[in-house]
Amino acid sequence: MTTFAIAGLQLETGAGDNMDRIIVEIDAAVRRYPWLEMVVIPELACSIDPETAEPAAGPREQRYQEAARRNDIWLVAGSMYEADGDRIYNTTPVISPNGDVVTRHRKLFPWRPYEHRTTPGSQHTVFEVPGVATFGVSNCYDMGSPETIRALVWQGAEVIVHPTLTSSLDRDPELAMIRAHAAQNQCYFFDVNLAAPTGVGESLIAGPGAEVIYQAGKGREIIPLKLDLEYLHDVRRHGWQNLGQPLKSFRDSQVTFPQYENGYDSAPLRALGELRMPTRDEGR
Repeated sequence: MTTFAIAGLQLETGAGDNMDRIIVEIDAAVRRYPWLEMVVIPELACSIDPETAEPAAGPREQRYQEAARRNDIWLVAGSMYEADGDRIYNTTPVISPNGDVVTRHRKLFPWRPYEHRTTPGSQHTVFEVPGVATFGVSNCYDMGSPETIRALVWQGAEVIVHPTLTSSLDRDPELAMIRAHAAQNQCYFFDVNLAAPTGVGESLIAGPGAEVIYQAGKGREIIPLKLDLEYLHDVRRHGWQNLGQPLKSFRDSQVTFPQYENGYDSAPLRALGELRMPTRDEGR
């Protein structure tokens, strides 16, 4: 049996710089659960202020590298605002146990119109944990477009790590999407949100049959779990409970999809108008 131990840290953070608190939490989690192999931090846990953006390989990322190296863990370091010239990205670094940044995922779909200062990324990001599995990285609102998760799975992802920062009342539809993504793509979906008061918590880890492996409450939690990769492989080979095999069906299909033709143009979607902040007068 191939298992892999991951902890999600559903953290309580404030409005300022939270790096000291996060590093303490990472060290404490590994001291308490020394069998952990990966830790996942929520989106923008270190700072929610775009004005604090740093270049890639800046001081915050270096502190995460030191924490990964010191604790001998894989670290999916939530996300941070990355400054690149006059652009700001919402970027998730993935750090190996020896402290190397193996990849960075720039959020593909900033939460428009609210996350208006962030430039979208363009890369569907996967990485290998040798001898274990292929992991895909999705950041919060990325999962609102189902194509993003399918693109990761198409590249081999078996576990989706999903840092998020949801502070609004739409957490329930997000939980539904997490389970749907897991079932449609026969993958583990490891979603980690910030705790109250910054976020609403309710981190959710779902299995390849849409089963809820664990759902957190709203407050601070450490979520240490062992994922069973042999079970996932069995689901992909034979279907969940020997039932549907959606990845094989998708692979073998000759169906074409009109949304990917003609330069993504859609008259019905164009008719919705521009993407902008609602006003008080709308809907009256």
